[in-house]
Amino acid sequence: MQICGVVAEFNPFHNGHQHLINAIKNNDDTIVVAVMSGNFVQRGEPAIISKFARAKAAVLCGVDLVLELPLPYSISTAMYFANGAIDILNSLGIVDTLCFGSENGDITPLTAAATLLNNPELKTELKKELSKGITFAAARQNAFEKISPSTNSDVLENPNDTLAIEYILAAERHSMNAQYMAVKRIGTGHDSSIKTDTVCSASELRKTPSLLDLKEPFMPKKSYEIFAEEILAKHYSSLYLLDRAMVAHLRTLTPEKLRLAPDISEGLENRILTAANNFSTMDEILSAVKSKRYTHARLRRILLSSYLGVTAELQKQAVPYIRVLGMNENGAKALSLASKRAKAPLIASLKEAEKISNTAAEFARLEVKAGDIYSLSLQRPVGGKTEYTNKLFKTF
Repeated sequence: MQICGVVAEFNPFHNGHQHLINAIKNNDDTIVVAVMSGNFVQRGEPAIISKFARAKAAVLCGVDLVLELPLPYSISTAMYFANGAIDILNSLGIVDTLCFGSENGDITPLTAAATLLNNPELKTELKKELSKGITFAAARQNAFEKISPSTNSDVLENPNDTLAIEYILAAERHSMNAQYMAVKRIGTGHDSSIKTDTVCSASELRKTPSLLDLKEPFMPKKSYEIFAEEILAKHYSSLYLLDRAMVAHLRTLTPEKLRLAPDISEGLENRILTAANNFSTMDEILSAVKSKRYTHARLRRILLSSYLGVTAELQKQAVPYIRVLGMNENGAKALSLASKRAKAPLIASLKEAEKISNTAAEFARLEVKAGDIYSLSLQRPVGGKTEYTNKLFKTF
């Protein structure tokens, strides 16, 4: 039996995701375990539909076991996002293969890039590039090309290749004994507005969600049915519905308090708070603060982290528990095996997390708070404490 781990947001689950799962499950003896972002995702915004609906869709479309990526990792930079997810898969104790979608589709240049990025010489060059005030991605690309011009640097320009490299680096940091498998992405690129007959990007599917007829060709039937049910119930999110609350939060902060959020440096907290006092919407604040170094996505993550209570210290913590969101019978078999090997407690309810340790309790409180806030980001808000009222999804 092969147990493959993947990291995903499934925001929402579309035909490209189905292609990845089908490519991994090329025989009946493969189990797929997915670590999936919760109600808030790496773009620094709420997921289009809840994590419970997305976990259900993933299981019905072939994922055997869905585990939650806790909030401090899910809204962090690529490095911490990957580190948290790989920590979970490694701590599970049963995953023998890491699988990821990739624009390149070839594991060789991805592992070569990961090796080079661990080179101390490159890290020195990276610091020099960052001092120029450019984005981290651009600085790393420049450093990469200076240190090893003959190595394929194109993989650093592709978002999924870049994430794949971060997964490899994280696996090495955690001394994870696993093989790597890259599956070439099909159809359009990440965030692309271009569509084929059956494939479009998740960002396109999130646009104008009420136009359901336009979404159906690009999603597996069972995923589409769940998505449509949530959309028709108006249980889909918008960051704009949290806009005033987030601005209000910023206006109550001191620089010292904002500085606790991840990824704050170079006096950025002062620029943000000045903008919050001068402007009244998040878009205006982001535009005022944005620079070559601080992109909109990076700033959204910082501001969302502060609003939800995620600190830089929490982001660096080892995973305190492994929470199950959904599974089928094969997933239950994998979970049974993991119960004998896991390095972190396996839980289905956050009430269990509260009893594990102070760190686990803090993570659990954050998830409950995030769930309550997420419920207010929906077009038709729902009641609070959804973390306790929604149950683990099982197909048996």
